[in-house]
Amino acid sequence: MFREFAKAGGLILEETPRELATAPDDEGNEHQVWFQPSVACFLKTTWPDHFGMLEVHRHDEEPQASPIDYLERWMLHNELFGDSVEFVGALDTVAGLRMVIRQPAIKGQPASDEQIHQFFAESGWKRFKIEGDIAYFDPTRELVVSDTHRGNIILMENGVFAPIDLRVQPLNSALLDAVKRLTS
Repeated sequence: MFREFAKAGGLILEETPRELATAPDDEGNEHQVWFQPSVACFLKTTWPDHFGMLEVHRHDEEPQASPIDYLERWMLHNELFGDSVEFVGALDTVAGLRMVIRQPAIKGQPASDEQIHQFFAESGWKRFKIEGDIAYFDPTRELVVSDTHRGNIILMENGVFAPIDLRVQPLNSALLDAVKRLTS
């Protein structure tokens, strides 16, 4: 369904960006990553037909995010954390659909677990554990942020924290009630 929407909207890239012609500089569970030093940013592509995971989900639901979930996550990431991640387009490959984003590079060092907790707690986020993972809940906006490990939150030289690859998830009523119980 998203593939048809992307094609109709001109979101499918006609050509693979030339930066992707080389081996990636890094790989993770969700993306392959290419550093672009000339413009101080990273080009990231999702693995084919994999658009991340939903931290909070019902046990009878698919935990994998949809392409729409993925794009919403980055829109919210930009809004919440002042990032400027840009959706470049989608690649329709033989292996599957891949989303391509561009994200500014951040200089600094990984924040400590204590600093990460303090960063969220001081902003009103409530910490909770789900399936062994630490996540944070914003009761005002009814959002969950997960994947908050040290590699995803950078402490910059000026003392500001820069989240770079968090999973941001809005909650529907059934999941919202469950998370409220976990954080009360």
